Amino acid sequence: MALLAAALTLLSGTNAHMIMKTPSPYGAASINNSPLDPSGSDFPCKQRGGVYDPPASKNVMPIGVDQTLSFTGSAVHGGGSCQISLSKDLKPTKSSKWMVIHSIEGGCPAKAEGNLGNDPNGSGAATFKYKVPSGIDPGEYTLAWTWFNKIGNREMYMNCAPITVTGGTGKRDIMDDDTFNTTANDASDEIFKRDADFPEMFKANLGDGCTTPDSKDVQFPQPGASVEKA
Repeated sequence: MALLAAALTLLSGTNAHMIMKTPSPYGAASINNSPLDPSGSDFPCKQRGGVYDPPASKNVMPIGVDQTLSFTGSAVHGGGSCQISLSKDLKPTKSSKWMVIHSIEGGCPAKAEGNLGNDPNGSGAATFKYKVPSGIDPGEYTLAWTWFNKIGNREMYMNCAPITVTGGTGKRDIMDDDTFNTTANDASDEIFKRDADFPEMFKANLGDGCTTPDSKDVQFPQPGASVEKA
């Protein structure tokens, strides 16, 4: 009976999928709550007209300070696993590089047997905390939330947001006189080392032969240093 109830709940929530509420996403006027196309044609960021229109409010994230990931919608598909990644490209393409800064394995966007109702404007999903780590330089980035649902069709969801990263207080974020005397080659080596600290975004269910298992929370092969488990 529990499985039947979960299945019925999933069916009733097909029009109430999840959208990232915070940080404020790109393209608010054109965003929809469906998953990425299973062919991968709209990866990244659900390509569409107006996909990179800026939000009304700016997302400013000081390094090392808690940020909130929250959602609108109720079709949580039994939860699943999520990642938060950054790209230096402000209008990412399929060739953009993504750096994972936080992984959530299980219970994202909520812990539930099925869905949380059938309200596309629902607010009952969980919220999560994450930080821009000290290995990220201040500047402009695109942040991506990606989600692999636990129950239902094998899908990948993705919303993107523009963010401004500002300096923190970590020792890697404080420039001394020696920093300004660093040669171009040394600077390039440092940038490469910082990028290498963050694994590439996990991608699946996009027609490339990689498919996530049904009814299981994805355990990311390279979750990065910041990992939250249900």
